[in-house]
Amino acid sequence: MKGAFRRGGAVDIAMGWLAVLVSTALLMKGIELTRHGASPWWPMIAGGMVVLSLHGLYRIRRDSPQSRS
Repeated sequence: MKGAFRRGGAVDIAMGWLAVLVSTALLMKGIELTRHGASPWWPMIAGGMVVLSLHGLYRIRRDSPQSRS
């Protein structure tokens, strides 16, 4: 059994999902700001953050021992 703080542990996975939630909130706020005249870079960068955080969760899932069996 893995510890909660090791790679692929409960805390690692929870932090990954927290990153997805925060970056999605930034994406929604960036879209709202762009509608009101802000730079279009806000939603583009926030979208990149969403993709990177999802990729991080995918790598944790792919490297877990349960996915190899």
